[in-house]
Amino acid sequence: MSPSAILLATAEAAEGGAAAVLPACGSTLLARLLGQLASLGVAPVTVITRPEWEDAVRAEAGDAAAVLVSADVAGDLRAIADVSARGGPLLLACADVLVHREALAGLLADPRIATGVLVSVSPLRGDLAFRTRAARGRVVAAASAYHRVTVPSGYFLGVVKVDRADRRALAAGATALARLADPVTRPPEWDAELERKAAEWRVERWRRRLAAETGEPAPYPEAVEPAALELDADAGAELAARVAAAGEDAVALALVGLVRSGAHVGQSHLRAFFWARVLSGQAARRAEAELAGIDEDRIALASAVKSSDGFFTTFFVSPYSRYIARFAARRGWTPNAMTTVSMAIGAVAAGAFALGSRASMIVGAILLQAAFTVDCVDGQLARYTRTFSKLGAWLDSVFDRGKEYLVYAGLAVGASRGFGQHVWSLAGAALTLQTVRHMIDFSFTATRHQAIAAAPLLALHEVEDRPVAPRAAQPPAEPSAPAGGTAVATVARPAPVAAPAPARPGLAARAVSLIGRLDRVPGILWAKRIVVLPIGERFALISITAALGSPRLTFTALLVWGGIAALYAVPGRILRSVAR
Repeated sequence: MSPSAILLATAEAAEGGAAAVLPACGSTLLARLLGQLASLGVAPVTVITRPEWEDAVRAEAGDAAAVLVSADVAGDLRAIADVSARGGPLLLACADVLVHREALAGLLADPRIATGVLVSVSPLRGDLAFRTRAARGRVVAAASAYHRVTVPSGYFLGVVKVDRADRRALAAGATALARLADPVTRPPEWDAELERKAAEWRVERWRRRLAAETGEPAPYPEAVEPAALELDADAGAELAARVAAAGEDAVALALVGLVRSGAHVGQSHLRAFFWARVLSGQAARRAEAELAGIDEDRIALASAVKSSDGFFTTFFVSPYSRYIARFAARRGWTPNAMTTVSMAIGAVAAGAFALGSRASMIVGAILLQAAFTVDCVDGQLARYTRTFSKLGAWLDSVFDRGKEYLVYAGLAVGASRGFGQHVWSLAGAALTLQTVRHMIDFSFTATRHQAIAAAPLLALHEVEDRPVAPRAAQPPAEPSAPAGGTAVATVARPAPVAAPAPARPGLAARAVSLIGRLDRVPGILWAKRIVVLPIGERFALISITAALGSPRLTFTALLVWGGIAALYAVPGRILRSVAR
């Protein structure tokens, strides 16, 4: 079923009027976004706006969308609840974003993300965006103008895809949040949180200006009110527009409702695609100029490569396999066809190994690398063309194991025929070791997902993103009198207030934290990816040892390296399980 969409044209531009109708790329933000959604098969589309902007928004929407009028964010949430209570998949987005079409396509087309959000890990792209925290690819905390994320891992980019099964949760959360967002009943802590965010954003704007002027990282002001920090006129106007838009952001509030309802909200990463929240004419011109300098197809091709691949795949296969994927895409080849071709080449490689001669071992090694390259191409082709399917994911997984086990059998046969070696016991041990490692990995992942799903849910009125014990009231800070004689409140950098934590983390938690910090050391992350012997490294090891040595050497190397990988990975799994 094709998704429908709700777009929120409720943010005011710095110059006045709806930000969604600011000119951009020969059109307006709203008209451009509606065109992108139409090209992606999203229909029908509903645009929610304010009464005073109705005529301008209707003129830009034309026949492409229905327009609803709402007086405030509480009304926006009630309208979202009404529209989302029925129908199929739904896209919920801010109407004032300038974004690459392929970034939207990635979120909409990926079947692994039933309900999900567009996110970025870049502070530049996430400038003034609300934050999120994710675990195992699932959003477990989301911020809004009135909700906080204390340990963020990404930035929410104002686009949510909601699966049909989660539309009731969206409607229920939006209805409850509408009552809380009403100015008459809004919790006072919510207004305090928005003020805190406004101060934090002002400090960040000031630090950015100072860094641009001096060329050095700017320190946090230690003894000055954030409101006293001077910004230039344009930056000040954009900040004021952002603070005002934050209070009107029903999309972020709806995401908070989804996450706190227990819905499984996945993530689609922006990666190198362009995105900007545009709230002024100057910001529109700046974003348009930046967008014009980006080759979207080149970025799409680069984004087809997984960011978390192993060392061998990243540096020895993906640099050229992505171009094979583009070649295949232009000829209409499908990812499933490439998966099948990879399996066929792998079977031929196993047959070559089974012949047992030195020449056939070399041929088998080359063919195995060709099979692995084509196997990389199928996933890259799927990501490049947005032709994902559950069947394709299943075929890829089954054929990966099938190729590997056929090669083990071929090597064992070849060892008997050409080398006088009886290595079936070694082959069985290598196969068993790899199978057990897969079982442990799958079981650990499933258990982590179950633990996340079983975590307690927070009430929607809570500002914090985790349970908070009552805090004792603190006396107000005493103002200090500087040399000039004017009292200045000693306000340090605005920082999130974390929930109370145990006084001392356990040994396992400290060990996991240390392991995480080691990832920041240059080269350590790649070393960790190599030691676990992923499929790229395994196939490279098989090819090199078979071509230059013998099947016995191949299986011995697989058992030794696989054993080291198990000794490294299993204690880590245990530590992470205990730490949670």
